[in-house]
Amino acid sequence: MKVAIIGAGNGGIVAAADLTEKGHEVTLYHSKSALKDPHPNIIDGNVSFKGKLIHFEQYTQDPKLAVAEADVIMTCLPTNILLEIFKEIGPHLKDGQMIYINGASSMFSILIHQYLNETRPELEVYIGESMSLTYAARYDYTANEAEVILYSEHNLFSAYPAADTKIMLEKLDALYDCFVPAKNIMEPALNNGNPESHPAPAILNTGFIDNHGDEFYLYKDGVTEHTIKVIEEIDVERQEICKALDFDAVDKSERSIRSKYFKEGASLQEQYNTSPILKDLLGPTHLENRYIVEDVTNGLMLWKSIAEAVEVKTPTIDSIIHLTRLMLDDEHFKNPLTLERLGLDARRDLNGQV
Repeated sequence: MKVAIIGAGNGGIVAAADLTEKGHEVTLYHSKSALKDPHPNIIDGNVSFKGKLIHFEQYTQDPKLAVAEADVIMTCLPTNILLEIFKEIGPHLKDGQMIYINGASSMFSILIHQYLNETRPELEVYIGESMSLTYAARYDYTANEAEVILYSEHNLFSAYPAADTKIMLEKLDALYDCFVPAKNIMEPALNNGNPESHPAPAILNTGFIDNHGDEFYLYKDGVTEHTIKVIEEIDVERQEICKALDFDAVDKSERSIRSKYFKEGASLQEQYNTSPILKDLLGPTHLENRYIVEDVTNGLMLWKSIAEAVEVKTPTIDSIIHLTRLMLDDEHFKNPLTLERLGLDARRDLNGQV
């Protein structure tokens, strides 16, 4: 298929290499507003992958060239910049194309759907997102070398509206074999592992991050015998939200074993501390990191709004949100992702529009 990958960061470059090797025709789009240019070899369409040079179809900063002929448009970007990127590519989309948000799920498909309805009401495209990125990926800029450390498994996926999920997966399954259809767009968001894994141990280690951030490893240093209790309680509250919505309530350990990030036979703390996928990831090196800002404003605050709609109490989630707001500037919290912003009601939309 012809695949447009939106975002030439680490995830986008690895995806370009991986999908090219699988036989797909890949165009890699890098916005002119991006803060950093990619490696010169990427601009020429070349990247090292699995010990050989991969040449993908093209690199471009022209949004029309990027998406005009694509079957699938896949974003590999932080959610907080997705709307701005769609202002660039939106005018060039065509009927029948599929937009796949590949990353940590936060129901952002709804905002893209709303934006396109407002700006191009005649356009008919498919939009959906997965629970998490389809693989753990690394990219070495100096060597221009892309690496897939792990292909995810049991990755929940939903289109918005959910009635389009089957149609989208008929095409997306040709790219990745990890997808499991979710009941609706809320289910992948409530199984996104980042909001329970990142903010709490980061906030509880604020002093060390402020003074020694460039030496901080969240998974093996920040997750301790004490901070794990907070992570576990956040997970309990998340499971209660899932139960209220009639979703499977699977705990953090089992979910991560299922997706191959954790190994069986250890406590949750040990699983975080020793995960070969996670333990050597440096950071966050400061509190304005996406592990905190994005995973609170687009993660925990979304979960809290869903919990309120289905009358589930979330005191631990509330406390982490409160502490984060105390420590960071109000600027970060002006427009968080909530059901109100998305225009949804959890109970009303459970088996309907979502």
